[in-house]
Amino acid sequence: MQKSDLNNNICVLIMSCDRYEDLWVPFFHFFDKYWPDCPYPIFLATNTKLFSHNNVQVIHSNHFGTWSEETTIILNNLNFKNILYLQDDYFLLKKVDNLVIESLLTIFSNNNVNYLRLFPSPGPNKNFKTYENIGIINENALYRTSLQCAIWNKNTFLQLLISSENQWLFELNSVSRSNKLLFLSVKQQNKGRFKDHVYPITYYYLTAVLRGKWRWGAVKICKQEKVNLDFTLRKKETFFEMLYTNIYELLPVFFKKIIDFTINKLHK
Repeated sequence: MQKSDLNNNICVLIMSCDRYEDLWVPFFHFFDKYWPDCPYPIFLATNTKLFSHNNVQVIHSNHFGTWSEETTIILNNLNFKNILYLQDDYFLLKKVDNLVIESLLTIFSNNNVNYLRLFPSPGPNKNFKTYENIGIINENALYRTSLQCAIWNKNTFLQLLISSENQWLFELNSVSRSNKLLFLSVKQQNKGRFKDHVYPITYYYLTAVLRGKWRWGAVKICKQEKVNLDFTLRKKETFFEMLYTNIYELLPVFFKKIIDFTINKLHK
């Protein structure tokens, strides 16, 4: 497939919602800094609110329901074969190399891949063909369908969505629905500190917002970049919440997801 065909078959989708509109300016500050030459159409998905930013198209679900319901509407309104999926609190931290993304898109297309995770959280389980930096996610691997940044075949994404599920339930339950499909991930780097690793798309992997509050690490990054955050709209986590989070980050992925799901249910 030619480069122009690859570009025409994919868009960048930043999934958000109206109540997270205070994240959009910070998100695009980092996006503009680290991916200013993004060659793909860029869409910000939300419910009904407007947002004006260079080269960004806002797409509305015009619906307030579950994450899966809103995502289904959005995907059905995007006329692209593939989706490069991001979420609104994935603040980019390092430059995105378009040549790297294009090479991954070629692999994705040439091998009829359904999903290719661009940030290894978690990474793959075994090698894929002769590719050095990409591996296969086992068919029953926990969080096989993680919503970390990834290239998705749009029809695959739609096929896996069930309207009753929020994003936490989707990650937990859609593993079995995807086990016949080819899911890949970039491999995690083994050397040096994790924060020094560079992936195809490198971002604040702890996510900028947790349980509805700004995380200390995200606040620090924004302060360094002189990005103003309005704490009247969204509070910063307390010291004890930060301490709990640091302990939480030492837990295995399975326990993290169970905690996330439980807290999400309690806050509904």
